[in-house]
This record gives sequence, C-alpha cells and structure tokens, in this order.
Amino acid sequence: MEYRFKAEEWLKLSSSERMHRCQLMASEARKLAQNASGALQADYGTIADNWDQLAADIQRNGGTKP
Repeated sequence: MEYRFKAEEWLKLSSSERMHRCQLMASEARKLAQNASGALQADYGTIADNWDQLAADIQRNGGTKP
C-alpha cells in the first residue's frame, strides 16, 4: 500500500472513498502492530483505532464538520 496523505486530494474524495481510505490505513496499522514489540505494538493499535474512529465519524457526519 502506498498512500501519502495530502489534504487537497482528501477534499476531492467522496465520503465513501474517505471511509475506505481510513479503513485501509487502520488495517495497515494493525499489520504493523502484529510484528511490533512493546510500546510500538500498543501505539500502532492506537493509530488503527483512531483511523477506525475517523471512518465512523465520516460515515455518521457524511464527511462534513459536525
């Protein structure tokens, strides 16, 4: 997976595309957590959880600010 986060590109995506990207990023962070040790494993897990939360927020709010 090769994604570089660019705000100007993000703004052009539909809500469903944003959600999908967040889900992909969460999945990648979980893969990294599996091979990490100690604090890094927990940190990658937190990052994955945050990406999942962002996806849920986008779904709930349609990608707009609350």
